[in-house]
Amino acid sequence: MAVVVNPGLERSVEFVTVRCRPFCLPQEFTTVFIVGVYIPPSANAKEALCELYGAISELQNAHPNGLFIIAGDFNHANLKSVLPKFHQYVDFATRGVNALDLVYTNIPGTYRAEPRPHLGYSDHISVMLIPAYRPLVRHAKPVLKPVKIWPEGAISALQDCFDCTDWDMFREAATKGNTTDLEKYTLSVTSYISKCIDDMTVSKSITTRSNQKPWMTAKVRVLLKSRDSAFRAGDKDALRTARAKLS
Repeated sequence: MAVVVNPGLERSVEFVTVRCRPFCLPQEFTTVFIVGVYIPPSANAKEALCELYGAISELQNAHPNGLFIIAGDFNHANLKSVLPKFHQYVDFATRGVNALDLVYTNIPGTYRAEPRPHLGYSDHISVMLIPAYRPLVRHAKPVLKPVKIWPEGAISALQDCFDCTDWDMFREAATKGNTTDLEKYTLSVTSYISKCIDDMTVSKSITTRSNQKPWMTAKVRVLLKSRDSAFRAGDKDALRTARAKLS
C-alpha cells in the first residue's frame, strides 16, 4: 500500500495497487492492475493527482499491454486532468447529488456502471461494474497475409546467384553520357533482387488475428505442444527439457 503524506499531518492521497492475472483474460492484455484510491476532501488535488500519475505511469511503462482499473473516492479531483487517455464510467451521483466515487480504465468500453444500494450505514451508494468489453478476436476479422517461405538451401542458392551476377550492367544501363540516373539504377537493381528472391522462395498465405502476439511463431507452438505432451505423459525428464527449450 502506498500512502502519501503532506509535510503537515494531512494526507494528500492513499492508494493501494494489486496486480492480478485472471484465468479468463483476453489475450491482448498481459496483466491487470487494480488501484484503489482515496483522496480526502481537504487534500490538495493537484498534489494527489501528481502522486497518482507518477505511480501509474511507471506501471504503464513497465507493462504497456496491461489493463488498468482505477477506482475509489476522488472527491474534488479529476484523474483525466493528468491521464487524459483514461476513460471514466460512473455517470450518476454516488453521495447525495455528487459523483465522488469514480472508475477509470485505460481501455474504452471496458465496463458499464450501474448504481446499487448502500453497504451498511455508508452514505455512499455502491457501484456495480458490468463487463462490456469485447475482445479483439471477436470484433476484428482475421487478415490473410502473404509470406515467403525459405526452403532449405535457398539462401546458399541466392548467394550463388548474386555472385554470378554482373552488377555493372545495371549501372551501364542507367548511364547516359557521363550521368547516371540513380532512380533508374536503384529500381533495376532492387527489381532484380526481388525476382531472384521470388525464384528461390515459396509464396504462402497465412491467417493472422488481431490478438496474435508477434513472438507466437510456429517454432514456439511446436515447443508448447512438446511441453504439453510431456506433461500429459507424466515424463518429468522430458517435461524439464521441454520447459527449458521453451524458456
